[in-house]
Amino acid sequence: ESFKRTFNISGAEITVNLDDEVLSQNDPVSGEVVIVGGKLDQSGKAIALELKEFWTETRYNAATKSTTTVTVYHTHDTVNLAGAFAIKSGSEQRFRFETRLPLNGRISTGSTGWLVEVSLDIPAAVDPRGHVKLDVKPSEEIAAVLETCETILRFEEKTSYRRWNSKTRESWFRMIPPGALKKELDYLRLQLLQSDDGGITGELVFDLQEKSIGDYFKAIFNRDQVTAPLALSREQLFLPDSAANTKAIADVIG
Repeated sequence: ESFKRTFNISGAEITVNLDDEVLSQNDPVSGEVVIVGGKLDQSGKAIALELKEFWTETRYNAATKSTTTVTVYHTHDTVNLAGAFAIKSGSEQRFRFETRLPLNGRISTGSTGWLVEVSLDIPAAVDPRGHVKLDVKPSEEIAAVLETCETILRFEEKTSYRRWNSKTRESWFRMIPPGALKKELDYLRLQLLQSDDGGITGELVFDLQEKSIGDYFKAIFNRDQVTAPLALSREQLFLPDSAANTKAIADVIG
């Protein structure tokens, strides 16, 4: 029994239920934590919930001259659900929680994103944990720009190229041009930031098609790209009924 308590065998089970399965940048994250007691009674010092960002990094080991890919976790917020606690065998306890994703936070991709993790602090034992992965989409402001590019300007997004720049906090999107532009343009990259006033700032990066030997040499050093600034106010992004103002956005990008 002591061994089971130490290694949380037959201990409590933790489930995290989200109010919304799909979230956007800067959204509140809320839900309920359900803790069901196992075959053993358990007690501890605290029950805590953490909002964590995660990504992968490739690290080089000089001693072995090899590289490994690791997943890195960073806690953005901690919510204390309870202080000292006791969980009886077979009992059930529920806790509501709310936290928030940051402005211009990371968007979810295959190997990067966000999760909510709950842990029970039990002295001299392995702490029971439960978590749920979040599906974080671009903000509604950025989504309005993407919608315009696809429905009005007839570009097609390659979602596999979605990136988040950790230095600038920009979200990057690659748009493939319609047939009429393919002879001139390889792709358009949107590098977008939410602004505090509800608008969008960033850059449009036009990757031009190569038409000569000189153009191919330029492409090697990314000298075939033309960059233009982008700024859209809240009024340009949305109509009074909150629908995307695709005409105003298309006028600026077009």
